[in-house]
Amino acid sequence: MRLGLARLSERTVRLLTFIVTFALGLAVTSSHFHMIDEGSMLVTAVNIVDRGEFHTNQLGWAQWSDRPGNQIGFISDSGDVYSKKSPLVIALMTPLVALARLFPALGLTRTALLLGPTFTGLTASLLYAFSQELGYSRASGILATMAFVTGTMALMYAKTALGEPVASLGLLTALFALHRAGKQKASSQPEILCGAGLALAIGTSAVYALLVPVFATALAVVGRKQTSLRTHAARLVRFGLPVAAMGAGLAGYNFVRFGSLLQTGYHFIAGQESFTTPLWWGIAGLTVSPARGFLWYNPPALLSIASWPRFHRAHRWLSWAMLAVIAVHLLVFGLWWEWWGGAWGPRYLLPIVPFVILACLPLFERAVEANQLTRAGVSAILLAGLVVQIAAVAIDYNTYDGELEAQRPAPPGPRLYYHDPALVYDVARSPIVVHFQRLFSSDLDFAWRPLARPAASIPEIVSDIRSQARARDVIVYLAPELIDPLIDARDLPPVYGLPVNVRAADAAAARLFLRALRQATRVWLITWYRPGDPANWYEARLRGSWASVSEESLDGYRVMLFALTPEVTSSRPANYFFGPIRLTRYHTQAQGNTLFVELGWEAAGALSEDYVTFVHVVGADGSLVAGQDRQPLGGYRPTSTWRVGDEIEDRFAFSLTRDQLAGTQVEVGWYSWPALERLPATDPAGQRIAGDSVPLR
Repeated sequence: MRLGLARLSERTVRLLTFIVTFALGLAVTSSHFHMIDEGSMLVTAVNIVDRGEFHTNQLGWAQWSDRPGNQIGFISDSGDVYSKKSPLVIALMTPLVALARLFPALGLTRTALLLGPTFTGLTASLLYAFSQELGYSRASGILATMAFVTGTMALMYAKTALGEPVASLGLLTALFALHRAGKQKASSQPEILCGAGLALAIGTSAVYALLVPVFATALAVVGRKQTSLRTHAARLVRFGLPVAAMGAGLAGYNFVRFGSLLQTGYHFIAGQESFTTPLWWGIAGLTVSPARGFLWYNPPALLSIASWPRFHRAHRWLSWAMLAVIAVHLLVFGLWWEWWGGAWGPRYLLPIVPFVILACLPLFERAVEANQLTRAGVSAILLAGLVVQIAAVAIDYNTYDGELEAQRPAPPGPRLYYHDPALVYDVARSPIVVHFQRLFSSDLDFAWRPLARPAASIPEIVSDIRSQARARDVIVYLAPELIDPLIDARDLPPVYGLPVNVRAADAAAARLFLRALRQATRVWLITWYRPGDPANWYEARLRGSWASVSEESLDGYRVMLFALTPEVTSSRPANYFFGPIRLTRYHTQAQGNTLFVELGWEAAGALSEDYVTFVHVVGADGSLVAGQDRQPLGGYRPTSTWRVGDEIEDRFAFSLTRDQLAGTQVEVGWYSWPALERLPATDPAGQRIAGDSVPLR
């Protein structure tokens, strides 16, 4: 095997490293996202591809959370919602979304999840190349790459479309370029590459801008023998160009979304998004705690501790730069209010994993040189790392997190952990331990596992809306679980996801609702609220001023269509009675292919039952062309709540062809439910009307 490897060129080995890592990432990838952050970035990319817009209005409901600060976006003055997550990852997702649109069989989510294997593969390939630049053997470089891919949480995050795998590549690139800049005979200008790597990390999160002084200082130190001030300045300018370009791009993106160069969507409010965690608690949690400790989730880190003195002696200035980057990570994320990262292990420390593996190289070199004791120790640690990663990738960590949230929620007040802080040092409840215990009894989180088929109603709902959609239609959905099919479908009207179980007095929810209706002439409302549910104030408001066109129930979902009523200048007075209910006025108007009917009712007597009103469009031959049978205002003003003298307006609309409009009339009436007995209809003279329905002329 060694002879075979020796025959391969360095470029071939780097390529094979990428291919193997990418393939492994595909093997363990999932069919779904693990964090709402990924969904937020994907929705932005979808809107860029489909509409040339940057909002995430489909995810408006995600602005409401049981945990303050967990909002994934920002509601602008216009009422549009914008993601606050990584702009660079959104940009990287955009071509993948375009690819999925060209080949729908790929699936949006699965295509977006190619980001994880791609950037993990690139990082592994660069890690190998770096080991060769540092003068280590090919075998040691391959061993380091294997340790990175199979022994650290890099494998778990290869399943994601988050910013950390991108930042990992960026920081390793910057470090690689820094090393090259220190070579006296460097023929290229590695400062640009160093700046580009750091810019890549900054594009995922502006917090990495804190590393600019670290790398700028390191560049100055490694070039200290070049005494010319002009030479130093030129090096720093070359380093700063990519960083400045990324900063300008981020500022421009902010301006497009918020009209401000500095507004990123983060709030930085005490107790929410701020640096409020006690530093000792955050650093200890990130490094040694069973719940999120770096050493637990990345066993090869133990090897780096043993190997560090040798690495430091061999690469002094490089090791100081690595320590500085690691220290900044620990300080910044140790103070961050959500230091644990809301995912698997110490998520925010993923970008320093390649640094830790680099430090293992002297020990790996000893292991491949047939030092039996060293080889046994290294093998044991790498095996432990593999076991941890198998437990990580095989089971969706959200399942156990949900259990902890239900059983051991975080107490009120400043949060020290996602759940009860006592869990941070509870070894028995460590996610690693629990995942390993459930390895053979839980559903595996792999894309190649058979998927549960979506309810048959979901494609039917999407298909019905697509086939009937018109210009200036919008979709408002009150069922967060429908986000995937609604963004997967092409050629749908604009989609707005609004929060459920919030009060009508919620100003932010009202603002999102008004934004959805701003330019709409028809609204598709999808919800699982039952008719007349007072919690569904969105429907109540639509019923109060819009005309109902249709309603269909499918597998627990109600799909309703409303049309904006044209301005009514005058109504025709009427004086028809249906038992204790009086028709006081009506108005019919055709607009395009839609017939609008507005009815004015009055409670002329006491009402104790809930009656159903019917509005039927009847052809010249008496056949039913279209109709709606429902309680007043769709159940929001049932007749049992009417008091004598109450006046109620109700609106209906019917989509008809021109031929149907030409020879039809509207008939209205009432009946009891479930007996289906019509209330007696009488004309102004008190005479009974045949059929107990009133034709509207």
